[in-house]
Amino acid sequence: MITLMPKNNFIVKTVFLAFFFSAFISTSFSQSPEDIYNQYKKEFPDKMGVLLEKNDEITIDFEGDTVSILHTEYEDLLFLTDRATGLASQKAYESYFSKIENIDAVTLVPNGKRYKKMKVEYFKKEKESSSGIFYDDLESTNFIMPNVSPQARTQVSITQNIKDPRFLSSFYLDSYVPIKSAKLTLKVNKNIEINYKLFNTEDIKLDFNKTEKGNYVIYEWTAKNLKDFKAEDNAPRRNYFSPHIVYYVTQINYPNRTQKIAKSVADLYDWYSNLSCKVNLEDDAELFKTVTELTKGVTEEQEKVKNIFYWVQDNIKYIAFEDGMQGFIPSEASFVYAKRYGDCKGMSSIIHKMLNMAGIENTYLTWIGSRSLPYKYSEIPTPIVDNHMIVTYQPTEGEFIFLDATDSYSPFGFPSSMIQGKEALLGMGREKHKVALVPIIDKEKNYSKKSVSLSISDKNLVGKGQYSAEGYPKGYMTHYIDGLSKENEKIYMNRYFTKGNNKFFVDDYKINNLNEKDEALKIEYDFRIEDYAKFVGDEIYINMNMEKAFSNDEIEKDRKSPIENDYLFKANNDIFLQIPEGYEIEYLPENSDFNNDLFGYNIEYKKEGNKIKFTHNYYKNYLLLNNESFEDWNKMIKEVNKAYREVIILKKK
Repeated sequence: MITLMPKNNFIVKTVFLAFFFSAFISTSFSQSPEDIYNQYKKEFPDKMGVLLEKNDEITIDFEGDTVSILHTEYEDLLFLTDRATGLASQKAYESYFSKIENIDAVTLVPNGKRYKKMKVEYFKKEKESSSGIFYDDLESTNFIMPNVSPQARTQVSITQNIKDPRFLSSFYLDSYVPIKSAKLTLKVNKNIEINYKLFNTEDIKLDFNKTEKGNYVIYEWTAKNLKDFKAEDNAPRRNYFSPHIVYYVTQINYPNRTQKIAKSVADLYDWYSNLSCKVNLEDDAELFKTVTELTKGVTEEQEKVKNIFYWVQDNIKYIAFEDGMQGFIPSEASFVYAKRYGDCKGMSSIIHKMLNMAGIENTYLTWIGSRSLPYKYSEIPTPIVDNHMIVTYQPTEGEFIFLDATDSYSPFGFPSSMIQGKEALLGMGREKHKVALVPIIDKEKNYSKKSVSLSISDKNLVGKGQYSAEGYPKGYMTHYIDGLSKENEKIYMNRYFTKGNNKFFVDDYKINNLNEKDEALKIEYDFRIEDYAKFVGDEIYINMNMEKAFSNDEIEKDRKSPIENDYLFKANNDIFLQIPEGYEIEYLPENSDFNNDLFGYNIEYKKEGNKIKFTHNYYKNYLLLNNESFEDWNKMIKEVNKAYREVIILKKK
């Protein structure tokens, strides 16, 4: 239930934290609010605000016989335009692993030569629901900063208690506005060992200092004058390009024992294994019966694996579920079977159990990060590396097939597209656990092919088309089509196959192999394009470039972030135009092409008997297109757009 809570319900646990916050908000008033505003408005004329300070302080210490972690985040934001007033509404998040201990929030309102402090007194707590997540234990405390306007400043300090040393956060050295000063301080008890890793910091000046004071080691990073980041289309997650510091506890040295937290991947696997080792110890008669039916008469092991994998894809509904430690423990296979739904861990649990029931032992529960996470186990052996679970089948030594049933449409042998190129942690036992690399599926296995026969009828084009697709293109299209009503299905066909202009109509179509996972998707369709052929005197003008791939994809010159692609692919398109009786070819455009290792196309015109064959092939051979390739990409776009303007000319004999 949503409740209103006065601020004094939050308890400051330590005198240190109270002092820490008060030191932050004791703003220097040597400059008037107007002077401060004018200074930064001149420096950042196009920005809606500037963070004068962005500071995080983390204290990792002992409280009795347990580890205590307090994390205080502080921001001092100066508002430069009316647009920034949208930032007055703020949220502080917490979950099972991180509880809010204290929030202090004030607005510094210009009042002549000084500021007047206006405190936030009331906070509203509510459950959060993330997109695509069936259940989430995330909660937020919401509050609105009072009297926000240009020249005003907001100062917010949020202190959280982190319950498990495996779940420390990251510190980002950029934000949605420029930052004048950023500082990360780790105050760590000498008997607690930590490590850290810097990401994307090559282009900033980052000062580091390590000192000892009493029973503590102090780690401190500072940076000045940091640029803001801009959200850009088709960009990967911010952690791929924003400068940030990941810090984590590696070992805790108690008086009588040592606890390894993240010294190595083995420590992470030990923890994961302990969470999952008590699952599926009992058999389920009904589940065993289903396994028996799926494998009856099947002699080849790989066919048994495929049958079980496809059954889970088709019969178990994927739901995302995050609830504290339960978000790390797989559900019982019997529970998933009975309910017919599960999260990634539940779906992996039932696949693993069913395979074992079928006598297939060389299968392993597997932890893995999606492509939204750029980290590797070898770099950071903590839960920050992964957010997903699958099953790995090892048919022969060194050969791995990754089974991810959360993607209902991926064929056997294809990992889901979101885990391509990622490291996978296979649960083979502490001494035998293995980190394996998920392959990136070659573009030759992800293809679509269109073949179209056209004839001219008055000013219209009438045609028959054939479409086929395998790999991810098939899976993505099946995902969109499956379950559509006939009416919506036809709307989709018109939109997907549209050619030439907005007077394109699919009159009839037939879909084959939609749910045959091991067969290519095939679609046959009849269509017409009204008013497309241009008649001028004795000549007919037709632009054969009816599907202009890449035409609007020029990359802006000031783009900073890489461009993400779901999968590697190639597309082959052929159009055969019947030359009308009494006409001959007056002009065929020149062929055009551009090819490199990452992307390319070719356009070709050819006369074959009484037809013109137009070929347009193109491909993308990357998952992430980095900045150094942007110039070549735009060069290709310029050339292909020039080719798209070309027309063929037919002339009466």
